Amino acid sequence: MSEHLVAVAEITKLARLLGISDPTELDFLVDLPPAAIREYRERVTDRLFDRDTKRLRAVASASKIVPVAISSKIAERAFGPILCAAVASAVEPNRAVDIAKSLSGPFLAECATGLDPRRTAAIIAAVPPRMVTDVARELLSRGDHITMGRFVHVVPEPALRAAAPVMSDADLLRIAFLLEDKSAIDNVLHIVADRVPGVIRAAAEQHMWAEGIDLLDSIAPHNRAWIGDIAAGLGGDVLDTLITAVAELDAWATLLPITSAMSHDSLRLFAERPPVHDTTVLGAIMDSALDGGQWTNLLPLAAHLPAAQLAFIAARVGEQTDGRLGELIREADTAGLWDALIPLALAMNAGDRRRMAALPILQEPDVLRRIITSTAEHDLWSQALPLVDAIPDTAKPILASCLGDLTREQLLTAVHTASRSDTIHTLVDVALAQDQDGRARILELIDGMDDVEEFLDALTTETPDVVWQALIQVRTEIPDRLLTLLADRARHLGRDRDAGELQPIGAAAE
Repeated sequence: MSEHLVAVAEITKLARLLGISDPTELDFLVDLPPAAIREYRERVTDRLFDRDTKRLRAVASASKIVPVAISSKIAERAFGPILCAAVASAVEPNRAVDIAKSLSGPFLAECATGLDPRRTAAIIAAVPPRMVTDVARELLSRGDHITMGRFVHVVPEPALRAAAPVMSDADLLRIAFLLEDKSAIDNVLHIVADRVPGVIRAAAEQHMWAEGIDLLDSIAPHNRAWIGDIAAGLGGDVLDTLITAVAELDAWATLLPITSAMSHDSLRLFAERPPVHDTTVLGAIMDSALDGGQWTNLLPLAAHLPAAQLAFIAARVGEQTDGRLGELIREADTAGLWDALIPLALAMNAGDRRRMAALPILQEPDVLRRIITSTAEHDLWSQALPLVDAIPDTAKPILASCLGDLTREQLLTAVHTASRSDTIHTLVDVALAQDQDGRARILELIDGMDDVEEFLDALTTETPDVVWQALIQVRTEIPDRLLTLLADRARHLGRDRDAGELQPIGAAAE
């Protein structure tokens, strides 16, 4: 997508050089690499300038012996803008600027259209801000964004700041699209930072999202977050037009890096927009994620999608081979995105989730430790425990060892979450698979809970026998108070034999 837009911009500039009024006449070039079109344009420019090099240098030399006032008159009345543009690169920069100061704005604008920034950068850099502003105003009155875009990267910041007010938001967007050097875009954004909301709104209101998407594709990574947050803050209508345009232009490879950099609230607003929920749109997003290298940029968005849309994405992920699924997990792990991948794993069907949990990468101690750490930091126990339940028994001792890295508060949160769901057996199973010190720590924590009854109530007739057997196996490590309560709970559930096993020695049975 980016290549296509850059090619369109290059064709627009090439058409100007060749004197073609309608750039679409060159649309047959749009599938060529933009660099090839640019190289051809520069070769044509060189041919035009170099064919009369000796004569132009002679004219430039002659201008040195003529007073500036006379040189200005000769330039405007005898040479004309085309010849002046050709001669400019051979004139000493300060003298060229002195001559230009005596020329009219319209004439300077005509000259500017014929200048080659590669040859006249020193002259442009020496032009006073007032003159730059006057020429910019004249060029914009003619709708000449091409010339403006070709020189932005060689115009000093003071001159850009002076000229910016004469440009409308739409002008800024069009000029950015036609920049000769796209690396200058971040400097321009710095200069017109307060204008960015208006530029984005102009893209939405004036059907200029192609130019807007090219702008998003050109900005440096450190600018993505605030640009994305500004777009989200402009409201649902702006976001909807952006999403629709990106879908039509298949530009998800441009937008996903922006959304992944957004703040939590901005990304939530984006994920709530109806156009994102369309299955055709989601399919294109997944194509970009799985085949276009945008997987880690998709994950933050996926975590904010409604359940049905998250399930759609989870199903596409589940279709991947074990090898590919392992690669996707590795990429997410490297990027530190378990907080986004865990909800996605929970949205998978049971079969895909078990297959994912059985992959070799999820047997690696360091990976399991990062899963537990991320789960605790982001309070994702309700989503992570079902995934833990699907992990093979061989990996659970490794997972259990990771619990030792958690704070008391994080462990308590895990116990509370499990107590309020149907995953208490999973937590008990993993917790009791720790070494003796680890088991003692969590058993003392449960014993000291103010609302220990909530934990006990989570043990029901549906609780697997393996949980009761695990408790019985470590009964000598369980504090007496908790052991008595567990025995009472087992008896209440009709598990008299288990209750007898759990009854503290010396305590009277009811």
